[in-house]
Amino acid sequence: MKTLGMILLCVAGPLCIRAQQTILIEPDSTTSLPADSVGTGQFGPAVRDLLLSELAPYSIDRWITKQPWARTSLRSWGDNLKYGWEWDTDHFVVNQFAHPYSGNMYFNSARSNGFGFWASAPFALAGSAIWEYFGETTRPSVNDIINTTLGGISLGETTYRLSGMILDDQSTGTERMFREIGAALINPVRAFSRLLRGETGRVGPNPIDRLTGMIHGSADIGYQRVDEGPKNAPARGPNQGFANFTLVYGNPLEGEVANPFGAFLLRLTLATSRALTVSEAEAEGLLAVDDLKKEERSNQRLALIMHYHYFNNLAFENGGQGFSAGLMSRYPIGESNSLYTQVFLTGFAIAAVKSDYATDLAALANETARNYDFGPGAGGVVSVQFAYGDLWFLELEYEPFWIGVTSGMSRDQFFQVITSQWQIRVFDKLSIGERDFLYLRTGHYDTHPTSHTRDVILQAFLSWAF
Repeated sequence: MKTLGMILLCVAGPLCIRAQQTILIEPDSTTSLPADSVGTGQFGPAVRDLLLSELAPYSIDRWITKQPWARTSLRSWGDNLKYGWEWDTDHFVVNQFAHPYSGNMYFNSARSNGFGFWASAPFALAGSAIWEYFGETTRPSVNDIINTTLGGISLGETTYRLSGMILDDQSTGTERMFREIGAALINPVRAFSRLLRGETGRVGPNPIDRLTGMIHGSADIGYQRVDEGPKNAPARGPNQGFANFTLVYGNPLEGEVANPFGAFLLRLTLATSRALTVSEAEAEGLLAVDDLKKEERSNQRLALIMHYHYFNNLAFENGGQGFSAGLMSRYPIGESNSLYTQVFLTGFAIAAVKSDYATDLAALANETARNYDFGPGAGGVVSVQFAYGDLWFLELEYEPFWIGVTSGMSRDQFFQVITSQWQIRVFDKLSIGERDFLYLRTGHYDTHPTSHTRDVILQAFLSWAF
């Protein structure tokens, strides 16, 4: 139930930009060892930053907003240790966004103090466990520790690398000031660690892994129509403005991925219907790759990916943490055109999906009930993209998923997402495009009729690459 306290800290969440244009970046001429090579890290400062990451939202919740569940005591700690774990009824945005974001802070407590990716992962788990036992009067939550740990690792490594791109220890003056501020907005834990170490103004070498060889970025601004309801219902829904930002870090088809998340995707979408709150957030990073075929324009690569996703809009509501394994390919067509394909199998450690038969609105508002179900699941992704040089592209994607509900109203849920997109470059960095989503969901219930829903999002946009 880390509501307002954590949401106040979430406003400086990950920056995400969408891209079709490639920006090549050369490593710095003067560099130090990469962060993954700094021994086992500084354990004391990492624990200090972890505890401060717990105390900051706790202090807001207990003494400023005076949340009743934050009035912990020796008795509540004893009860939590005695009675153990349960499934909570927090709002969707708290469980699926705020908790993973807090896990990102726990992860970065270690990552920002010299620990590598794998050594930082247990800090996300430890931070979640500390909060669940001692940060609330309510019993520890099964869904929270999974969401916070796995979502925190995915978001944590992406925000760590993104803040590293912005920082430049060789810069000075006004440029240095704005770089430090920008990195602090994305990764406040790292900024705090740098401040205590006296690094915010110190001129020196940069880590050799500070910059990758390729960055893709763009921002999409446009209009969308959302139609939601039963499968055979007439089209209806609001007209909305939206902004989509995406960052593609590294090239997942080329180059070495020496460390986890050496290539990753980060995406954020805002829509006006929800007062410019986050309606979509995704973080996907490569954990390991194996090249089956590697030529100048033709590639086939097996990949293992860790991912976090969050969708909370008027068309559909789901989120989850898991892993995908599959094949990415690129085939040349003519002298400058290419066909890109992806085939992945996906497993969710835990996923949340909207339920059709929720309890009354008062129970939902008071967080004594949920309007979504929890459970593990599996599915896949098949996508095809044809690129006509760098002038235009057309992409189709199909994603089927099954969720076996462990906590919620339904027995299981099956949903399919069909996405189509085209984009045409009209000027050097400006493109126009259209993106459509068809979301089909079937929910099976023991005490209610089977439900079938059909939701649609239609988007038209301008895309600015940078």
